[in-house]
Amino acid sequence: MITRTTTVGILKGYRYDLNRSNNTMAKRMNTVITGRTFNSYAEDPAVATRCFQMRRTFMRTATQLKVNDSIKRKFDVAWAAMDTISQDVDTVAKDTVFQGILTGLNDPDASGRNALGQSMTAKAKSMVQTMNGRYGENYVFSGADTLNVPFTWGPKKNPAYLEGTPDPTNEDHAAAFKYMADPAKTGDAAILYTDDPAMAVEVSEPNPDYNEGYTKEVDALAPDIPPEKLEDPRYGQFLRPDGTNTNVEAEANKVPKENEKYNRTYEFKYLKDDGSGTNVKDEAASGLYYRGVSVDSMDPADQEKLNYFTKGETKYQDIGLGHKESNGDAVTSTVFDSALQGIYYLGGFGTEKVTSTVGEPPYSFTKEVEVPNNIVSQVARMGAILQRCDPDNGKFASEEEEAEFMALAKKFEETKSLVKQRWDEMDTESGFLRDNTEMLTDTAESVSLQFMALEDVDPAAAISDYMFARYCYDTALKVGNSVLSQSLMDYMSL
Repeated sequence: MITRTTTVGILKGYRYDLNRSNNTMAKRMNTVITGRTFNSYAEDPAVATRCFQMRRTFMRTATQLKVNDSIKRKFDVAWAAMDTISQDVDTVAKDTVFQGILTGLNDPDASGRNALGQSMTAKAKSMVQTMNGRYGENYVFSGADTLNVPFTWGPKKNPAYLEGTPDPTNEDHAAAFKYMADPAKTGDAAILYTDDPAMAVEVSEPNPDYNEGYTKEVDALAPDIPPEKLEDPRYGQFLRPDGTNTNVEAEANKVPKENEKYNRTYEFKYLKDDGSGTNVKDEAASGLYYRGVSVDSMDPADQEKLNYFTKGETKYQDIGLGHKESNGDAVTSTVFDSALQGIYYLGGFGTEKVTSTVGEPPYSFTKEVEVPNNIVSQVARMGAILQRCDPDNGKFASEEEEAEFMALAKKFEETKSLVKQRWDEMDTESGFLRDNTEMLTDTAESVSLQFMALEDVDPAAAISDYMFARYCYDTALKVGNSVLSQSLMDYMSL
């Protein structure tokens, strides 16, 4: 079969080829503009799929890098705060007046103690301000709750305070009653304490001079014993109300048995600096609070909250450790806990008993003192005691306060080491974040280079291809304009 060649046929073929040349030029131009080897998934499905996977990895790594950088900057602020705290603590510990009190050498005068007390009080408040620092709009040492201030000063509450009338049947209210009650007198063994001496358990008063080497039958043989021996206190195990001795317990002087837990301050809601009670809020000593909970409280409810803050509360974040979950919970080894609990870095919370002895035997004085575990409260309490020293001779207000100061100073030395130890822990975590930043940066750069090698074109080659495609298109136009022509019959048959 012979194909008829006409001008119309040639024009149709020419237009088709010209359009294809134009599309090729447009594609090459688009490649130059975008710099990509493909602009749709259909152009190269295999490469497009691979590039999508690598871009997703890159975006995830970039997000992890951003989170890691934010946490690292937060830890840098925290590290600087702990550096300031450490300097404040060292300033107190190395003060010559403070060291003089502890060693008893070159004991400072009154002005030195009072000034040191004022300085300690100022240092305690300064440390609280430092721990309330922020990174951006978030508080650094407020754990997972970064929007509320972590530390505040408030009136020091009395842990022995009882709302309303104390319940004599409640053993927890023992501090409210002065004497041990006598079940035989009350008829109710459940009543353990009383304020009425007549209802208290009575105990025989022992004779301090009684010597076990002497017979206990002196009273029974009284007619045969000279009066001077009857008056000898070594012959009587007990003392009568008139002070004479006897071996008959029924004749002995009876005294109410006091309650060892008794604390008169149960009537007062707050405590003053000297430990006495008050119901006037403005007269109360300043107590430290962490996220609304008294740091020095031994109340079980407060202890539970503080324990949760320091041991249970977390703020896990994905920083490229291979985030995984198990039963809906993050696997701790695959995430980073960015929550910084301020009370942990100040040494802890609650109180503990420390026995302190001042003076030399036989005139020494010993006291068991409840001292706080956090270093801010320790410094604040030592400062308050020093400010109450006698303005004339610098003596402590009482032996009790001197013993309390020495107990606080002893605990202060232990807590100072603990604070620095926990600062070292923070420094280790800061170092890990810095190393992780470098690792994530290298990973992001590596992935970026991989998908760029697949997606990006050589600019010189792309421009050359575009120029050749344009040359072909321009040539086609010129050939069509100069060679092709139509006859009247072809024109009419179009």
